[in-house]
Amino acid sequence: MQARGMIFSLLFLLLTSIYPNISQAQWHSAATQGITQTPPLQLKNLAGQDFNLSTYKGKVIIVNFWASWCEPCREEFDELIYLQEKYGARGLKVVAINLGEMKPRITQFLKGSGIPENAIEIVQDRNSTIYKTWKARGIPTSFLVGKNGKIESVWIGSIDNADSDEVKAKIEALLRQ
Repeated sequence: MQARGMIFSLLFLLLTSIYPNISQAQWHSAATQGITQTPPLQLKNLAGQDFNLSTYKGKVIIVNFWASWCEPCREEFDELIYLQEKYGARGLKVVAINLGEMKPRITQFLKGSGIPENAIEIVQDRNSTIYKTWKARGIPTSFLVGKNGKIESVWIGSIDNADSDEVKAKIEALLRQ
């Protein structure tokens, strides 16, 4: 498991050298990621229940890929919870897809950070199949899916200020549609 963590860390470092604007994260077109349609997303949540993204059509969804060993991911978690709390009643759903970790490791991270298990929807991508299908390029990466089920934007890197104009403008525009 540590080897996988090192691989993802090296991948992130490589990406930041290739794409220097990652350090100044912003919304990008999904087409720049080589993804034109929203792939299926069916996984189990921490309670062992099925999660299917298609059941949330009509909502704006943030699909975030993360791992507990990823420091930017850990730091971003509060921002994702904030977005869920701020916009949830208006139709936003935040889904945090954990990569390759077992439930005990995830719950250890949540408890250690004082985060309730149900603060946002957490699902497990144990074999990184969904990560590959969504063509994510490092973690954290967040995909913003519109009410029509189409990926509208991609945020590569940590959302470190959920109240920034950059973050709010896209989300609020999609919620108004």
